[in-house]
Amino acid sequence: MTACPPARKKFNFWAIFPLFWLMFLAYPILGFFGHPRPPGEWLLFWGVLAGFLAVYSRVFFLRSAGPGWALAGWVYTLLAYAVLFPVVGGGVTAFLIYGGSIIGYQGRVSLALGLAMFNAMIMVLPLWSGQYTVEDLAWLGPNMVFTLVAAYANHSSYRRNVADQQLVQVQAEKEKLAADAERERIARDLHDILGHTLSVIVLKSELASRLAERDPARAAQEIREVERISREALQEVRSAVRGYQGSGLNAELARAKVALDAAGVKLNVTASLPELPPATEASAAVLLREAVTNIVRHARAKEVWISLAPSGNGHRLTVRDDGVGGLNAEGSGLTGMRERLRAIGGTLERRGEGGTTLTAQIPAAQEAGVGGLVRG
Repeated sequence: MTACPPARKKFNFWAIFPLFWLMFLAYPILGFFGHPRPPGEWLLFWGVLAGFLAVYSRVFFLRSAGPGWALAGWVYTLLAYAVLFPVVGGGVTAFLIYGGSIIGYQGRVSLALGLAMFNAMIMVLPLWSGQYTVEDLAWLGPNMVFTLVAAYANHSSYRRNVADQQLVQVQAEKEKLAADAERERIARDLHDILGHTLSVIVLKSELASRLAERDPARAAQEIREVERISREALQEVRSAVRGYQGSGLNAELARAKVALDAAGVKLNVTASLPELPPATEASAAVLLREAVTNIVRHARAKEVWISLAPSGNGHRLTVRDDGVGGLNAEGSGLTGMRERLRAIGGTLERRGEGGTTLTAQIPAAQEAGVGGLVRG
């Protein structure tokens, strides 16, 4: 098997979406530049702003940041508001909104909404001291609502990220357990197939060696017996290897259903799978496995449709999902599928509208051609 180049990661817009919300820093920045400032206020304002950016980045962009950082970020935004309000004025209300957004990024919805509500109440305190007027409620009201919405939305996003990470971990554990079980099965099979047979071959070879001078005819008979046993063992090993290469399309479809169920994806088989020649079935099974792996890892799909139908001199396998779609650069998996199909005279087409659709035209290949496909 030749090494495949590393797959190119798809651009994830949602991973950089928190950068979009930093545009609201324009309010405190414009408020700061609205009047001449002494050097001390310059140091104070930009120092507080730099600290906020560090905490914000830690919460939203670093995977190592946990719920403790969300609470620390919320506290920091309160302090930033308290320190900068006398300097800048109402523009620093943006920090209270950021605080509601940050506190949502942890697992307790009651804590997220409770502390976001506290921030919303802090926003209107200047009304009682006369720093705001009733007319200011026209912008304070939407900001209070947005603070609560941001807290709940980021809480939901955090819970989804945790669920996705747990799903990936569970899937990795399942794959590891399956690999361990497969290695144990192979070890048992090889021991059962070869252990006794090789012992008999050794004993008969030793016997033939001792009889070579005393009874050449008997020695020749033993050697012929060794040859017969060796041929039988070779046939058993070949049968075992064919079993390791694949257990058929229906078995692969069953494994695909398990993987998709674990990822929360509904599987639809649009028609009963037809009986296939062994060569075509092996090709379809490998392609189905790779397509389902890509869907589980990258597509963020809700449903998958699979069909296999006769087409020309072979069969057409179609795997369609309703995920993110697009036609980003192909990773090593799809590239390998395309190359393997080309090697046996087949083709692979990919479309990215409304999800992703893979259509593989699999010719009625000879066993020799499929061997290259399966071993990859």
